[in-house]
Amino acid sequence: MSLPREHSQENLSIAYISAVAAKAGFMCSRPQDYGTDIEIGIVEQFGNVRIDTGFRLCIQAKASHNYTISDPDNCVVYDLDVKNYNSLIMESRGIPAILVLYCMPSNDDDWLSVHDNCTTLKYCGYWISLRGKPESANSSTQRIKIPKEQMFTDLTLTSIMERIKNGEAV
Repeated sequence: MSLPREHSQENLSIAYISAVAAKAGFMCSRPQDYGTDIEIGIVEQFGNVRIDTGFRLCIQAKASHNYTISDPDNCVVYDLDVKNYNSLIMESRGIPAILVLYCMPSNDDDWLSVHDNCTTLKYCGYWISLRGKPESANSSTQRIKIPKEQMFTDLTLTSIMERIKNGEAV
């Protein structure tokens, strides 16, 4: 038995995001969905104990090989489901939310390689905040563009979490 391809892709995107968060020193949890696939939280040391500070980032995780790179503006172009787009544009969210698109090879044999000296997930993820964008009038997908400099790495996640901690917009 095997999972549907889309479920395997989703699991790899969660693994990618979790690995980035672990490297950056943040905790991860899997909420009950409702537009959020993974939550990142800040833990800090107070005296001899570590405390969950309550600062959070919600992430809608997507994984796909159906994306393009636009040459003139150096962006990742992806057609996001309208329901996901419209949930990410909400300004009334109490917890900031971003989309992380894990771009992967089209051939599933190339997605992951495991060896005794390394484990490799091919390609990478890009992040974008869609908060405040206009609601989509489309019926199925909304085309989005994510600047390639918004690669989802431990350093960018740390920067995003610092902004959240400081009360700044993401």
